[in-house]
Amino acid sequence: MIFHDGTVVNTALPAIARDFGANNSVLQWVVNMYSLILAGLLLVGGSLGDRFGRRNALAGGMVVFGLGAVGAALAEDSTTLVVMRGVQGLGAAFALPSTLSIIADVFPRAERAKAIIIWTAIGSMGIAVGPTLGGYLVDEIGWSAVFWLNIPVVVLSLIGLKFIPESRDERRRPIDYAGAVLATGGLLALVYGITQGGETGWTSGEILGSLIGGAALLAAFAVVEARSSHPMLPLHYFKRADFTGSFVVILLFFLGVIGIFFFTTQFYQLVQGRTALIVGLALTPVAPMMIMGTGISSKTVPSIGPKFTIVAAGLIVMTGIAIFSQLEVDTAIWVPITGMMVFGIGFGMAMPTATDTIMASVPVNDAGVGSAMNDLSRELGFVLGVAILGSVATSLYRINVTDAIAGLVPDSVSEAIGNSIGVVGSIADGLPADVAVVITESANASFVDALNVAFLAAAGFVGLGIVVALALVPRRSRSVQAGLDDESPDSASIPVKASADGESVPAGAD
Repeated sequence: MIFHDGTVVNTALPAIARDFGANNSVLQWVVNMYSLILAGLLLVGGSLGDRFGRRNALAGGMVVFGLGAVGAALAEDSTTLVVMRGVQGLGAAFALPSTLSIIADVFPRAERAKAIIIWTAIGSMGIAVGPTLGGYLVDEIGWSAVFWLNIPVVVLSLIGLKFIPESRDERRRPIDYAGAVLATGGLLALVYGITQGGETGWTSGEILGSLIGGAALLAAFAVVEARSSHPMLPLHYFKRADFTGSFVVILLFFLGVIGIFFFTTQFYQLVQGRTALIVGLALTPVAPMMIMGTGISSKTVPSIGPKFTIVAAGLIVMTGIAIFSQLEVDTAIWVPITGMMVFGIGFGMAMPTATDTIMASVPVNDAGVGSAMNDLSRELGFVLGVAILGSVATSLYRINVTDAIAGLVPDSVSEAIGNSIGVVGSIADGLPADVAVVITESANASFVDALNVAFLAAAGFVGLGIVVALALVPRRSRSVQAGLDDESPDSASIPVKASADGESVPAGAD
C-alpha cells in the first residue's frame, strides 16, 4: 500500500488537473508532498520504532496513513489534497521503516536476503499493480477512489499485526528532534525551489532564497548530526563503502525511473486520449518483470556478487529508458510497454541487491536506522526525480508550446496552455476548428519533445548509479551481519563462497 501510493496517484493526475484546474507544478506537489514528508521523517520514524517498539510504530503509522487517505479523498481543492498527501507521508514514515526492521529482527542473516527479496517483490507489485486498479476506479468512480482504496488495506493490516512479534532496541537513546526539523525543512525548501523554478524563474528571489535556504538547513543538519552523541543519521555509516554505495545507487536509480511513471500516465491520457484504465493496464507488465528481476538477483548475487549484479541491472534499466526517449505523439502503445518491461527486469534485480547490502552493513540493534536509510534513499530519489525531471519537462514544454502558438491566441490563453497541457482540451473547445487543431497538435508535440529530453536525463542518472556501483559496492556480500564497531569500508576483503542453498558464507565454513 505504501509503495503503490507513490504511483497510483499518477493515474489520477489528469482527472485532478481537470477538476481543480491544477497546473504542472501543483500536480508535482500532489505526488511529491507524500514522498517529501516520508523522506524527511523516515529516520525519526525508524528511531522511534527502535525505541518504543517496531510493531507499535507500524500500527500507529498505518492509522495516520489511513486518516490522510480519507482526508485526500474528501478534498475539495488542490491545497487540501496536497496537505492530506503530507499526512499520508507522515504515517508512512513510521510504518515503512518498521517493516524491514522487523524482518532484520525475525530472520537470521542466512535467511534475511530471501526475506528481503520477498519484501521487494511485494513492494514491486504495489508500485505496478496499483495504477491498474486506480485507473479502473478513476474511470468508474472518480479520482477520490484511489484514496478510498487504502482503507480496507489499513484495516486488514491492523488485524494482521497479531502475527507480528514486538521488538525494540533496548538501548535508551534520546531522539534527535533537531535533526528531524532541519532535515525536513531543508528538503521542503530545496524541492520547492526545484519544482517552482521552471514556473517562477530560476533567478527570482523566491527561488534563489528557497534553494539557498534549503542548502543551508541541510548543511546545518549535517553539522548537528556530526556533533550529536545520538544522531538521527549516524554519519559514521557512510565510512562503509557498501553502505554508501548502495544508498547512492538506490537514490539515483529511483531518480531516473520514477519519472517514467509520472510522465507516462499524462502522455497516454492527455496526448493520446486513452482512458485511465488502459493506462493502468499498460503499466501493469512492469510488476511481473520486477518480480522476475528479483528472482534473477537471487541467483546472480551469490555467483557474481552485488557489484556486477547492480551494474548489469543498471544497463538493462538504461536500455528500457532509451526506448521511452523515442516517443512520438502517435507512438503505438506496445512501444512504451516494451520499454517498461525491460527496465522492470533491471530495477527488480537492483533493488533487493542494494537493500540487502545496506541492511547487512548495519548492526541488528540499529535495524530501524538501516531500514529508514534504505527507505530514505528511495524516497529522496522519488522526490528529486519528480522535482528535477518534472522541472526539466515543464520548462521545455512551456518554452516550446508558447513559441509554437505565438500569435494564434491571446497571451493569457498561451500562458494557460504553457502552464498545463491538461487545459488544452477545454480551451480548444472554445476556439475555431482550424485554430483548435493547430493548438492541440502544437501542445502535444511540445509535450512529447520535452518528455524525451527528460527521459534522456533519467538515463543519465541511472548511468551515474552504475559508476557509483563500480566504485563503491563490494564484489561480494557480507557473510555476517556488521558489528557495532565494524567500520570496515568494504566487505569485499572477507573471503566468501556460495553455499548449497545459494547463501554467501565465509570461505572454509561448512
